[in-house]
Amino acid sequence: MSRRVFLATGGIVLGVLAAGSGGVGYMLHKLNRIGRRSNDFPTTEDMLSRSALFRSYPDLARHIPWISLGDIPTPVEELGSAVGMTKGKLWVKRDDLTSPVYGGNKVRKLEYLLADAALRGRKSLITIGGLGSNHALATAVHGYQKGFEVHLCLFDQPFSKYVRRNLAGFLAAGAKIHYCYNLKEAYKYARKLFKDLQKQDKSPYFILSGGTCGLSNVGHVNAAMEVARQVKDGLLPAPEKLFVAAGTCGTISGLIAGLKIAGMSTRVVGVKVVDSFPAYPYIIRYYAQKVADYLRKSDRNIPKVKIEKSDFELLTEYLGGGYGVITDEGKSAVNRVSEKISLETTYTGKTLAACLDYCEKTSAEEKILFWNSYNSAEFEQSLNYDGLPEEIIQKLSL
Repeated sequence: MSRRVFLATGGIVLGVLAAGSGGVGYMLHKLNRIGRRSNDFPTTEDMLSRSALFRSYPDLARHIPWISLGDIPTPVEELGSAVGMTKGKLWVKRDDLTSPVYGGNKVRKLEYLLADAALRGRKSLITIGGLGSNHALATAVHGYQKGFEVHLCLFDQPFSKYVRRNLAGFLAAGAKIHYCYNLKEAYKYARKLFKDLQKQDKSPYFILSGGTCGLSNVGHVNAAMEVARQVKDGLLPAPEKLFVAAGTCGTISGLIAGLKIAGMSTRVVGVKVVDSFPAYPYIIRYYAQKVADYLRKSDRNIPKVKIEKSDFELLTEYLGGGYGVITDEGKSAVNRVSEKISLETTYTGKTLAACLDYCEKTSAEEKILFWNSYNSAEFEQSLNYDGLPEEIIQKLSL
């Protein structure tokens, strides 16, 4: 598989099988292959100052599409004392602060995807997510700011307070919302929408649910390199373990690859927050190895690494009743840190619950890093639900 096709597919053959959507996802990716910078594209000071990866390997900036969307690098803070633990044992990576407009882990992915879309002259974006998808909201907010028309193909998930907030955020950001019932139907609808927008001369660009693909996974390789630099600068003790939510698995895969490239021995612990593909160890390992290999091919100065099973683990017992279903453990974890950081119950609450359980069982000397992938920035919300499909409005009134 070539680098360009890999970047476009991000393991899509496996994804299509799991999603039950036939060749739809694959076709969308074939129509939307990832472009590259020309070899003589100038490297800017902004790239080097904001990207630990580009700073360490500046030739990469000449090959990989990237734009700045926010405040990266993000800080690290001590968290243990906020939950009654030994000070300095538990730390948090504040990726909730990636952007003052709308933060969270999706910003790191969109810095590459929106750059690629612009490089290819695309005018509109299509993506897929649940009714309260943080990825969909991040795409809507940042896509609009970069001048794209944004289309969201949304499927069902359990309603909660944050789902309602995100729906209001979609509308305020000017996104066009399409209700698709389930993931399979969302992919089918996205394919049709892609063709319709082509006919309207709106040059669509398709982004997978969660924003996860080969190109976007580079964003969290950079995040891991950022952590390595913060350890080197004395801002954070080298963590033995890093806890992060595992949904579409782009974040965890990039972190695994990046820590390996940086020469850190930190073991990544993924907490499964979805009850469907792709949150499985063999997929995570596949994604991590592919992005590491891609970067190595782009710049031979990057060390060749082999992703091992021992580099990470995946916890499944904190999922509860499924994606978006609130658990008592997750809700309790959110409340325990509410005075320090803002979390939610779908992703970060469940992840922190696993992290706190581990911290309370392990030795006092072990250093743990919790990855806060949730947005903490205030975002604009519509005062009414004008523009929502009638099927969603009916669900809101239940």
